[in-house]
Amino acid sequence: MTRLTAGAVLCIAGITLTGCGMFGNEGYFRDRSNDYQRADSLPPLQMPPGVTAKHQEELYEVPQIASNELTEGEFEVPRPQALSVNVGLDRVKIQKLGNRRWVLVSQPPAEVWPQLHYFLRTSGLRLEKSDASAGIMETTWLTFNETPEIKDKYRLRVESGVQPDTTEIHVRHFSLPAETPTTVAVTWPEQSTSPEREGWMIDEMSSALAAESTGAAASLVAQAIGGTSVKVQLQEPAGREPYISMGLAMDRAWATVAHAVNAGAYRLHQENPDLGILYVTFDENRELSDEDEGGWFSWGKKGEDKLAKRAEAVTLQQILANIDTASDAQPALFTDMQGIGGAPAAEYPGYLVILRGGDDVIEVRIRNTRGQPLSRAKASQLLLAIRQNLI
Repeated sequence: MTRLTAGAVLCIAGITLTGCGMFGNEGYFRDRSNDYQRADSLPPLQMPPGVTAKHQEELYEVPQIASNELTEGEFEVPRPQALSVNVGLDRVKIQKLGNRRWVLVSQPPAEVWPQLHYFLRTSGLRLEKSDASAGIMETTWLTFNETPEIKDKYRLRVESGVQPDTTEIHVRHFSLPAETPTTVAVTWPEQSTSPEREGWMIDEMSSALAAESTGAAASLVAQAIGGTSVKVQLQEPAGREPYISMGLAMDRAWATVAHAVNAGAYRLHQENPDLGILYVTFDENRELSDEDEGGWFSWGKKGEDKLAKRAEAVTLQQILANIDTASDAQPALFTDMQGIGGAPAAEYPGYLVILRGGDDVIEVRIRNTRGQPLSRAKASQLLLAIRQNLI
């Protein structure tokens, strides 16, 4: 054995022997996560003679715990809350569905109304109409420097959001030739005359609202905005399957539900707006894996979503043909639909989300892939997850 080899062996042996004392509960590199349980309190700071001590308050007061209540042991870190639980924590957001944009504020309309008045006043925009009961503000006619040949007008519609204690602000822009008399009655179009001018107002307004303090100043006259109705509710009638009721137009309801079933624990695989059916899967573990992706300890690739992979292989035609037409479940959601039933019963993964209704009264139900109702508890759980993800 050479001198170099012998030295290497001695070094390895030395590290191995000393390693027993370096690791473990009594070693230098031991687990110190529970050391705080053995911490002692220090006596108060004593000032030197001739120095008057100022009154100090405890910033982080440690409660007294009896020694027999203190137990050491393993502590299991609780699982973080699902992403859907924290919906709406950002105070001001610009939401977009299709070609629609609006400002979402995580405050009730009564608090947002005076903030809008302040924004318009400080921006030099005067109001021609302010109707708190209807949630409507309309500006006077104004002219932009770059387009002196036309005059512009804005309408802000304030209403309750689909989530509790939130407000939606919808902006509409209208313009006319500058020589048009101001006495002409305004018929507000379905879409803004200029999407760019609408976008300018939305951006300026959202920035101003985000910069405002979150003080609780509220308008009493704006308490009536939205009335006593709630746009979205989870209904659980006795003896009937639960459903979500939505006071929205069908296109808005479809867009927001489609968003909700493609977020958090949900994945959207197939959809047909004409039939009002969405084919989805649900897995609670997805929310946690979405949070962990890209973190410090996320070694390797994210695990394969086997449930989603199975569902992606299923077509909507297969789902429709798999529906049980002999089911007497009420309400009957698949009456007079083409391509329903006729195939041998198959066990496809996931669920069907079905939208029915019209005239701002939409009902959302969830069924299994045979079109049959779920248990009351399961249906409520799945519908609540949709409710929390709506925008």
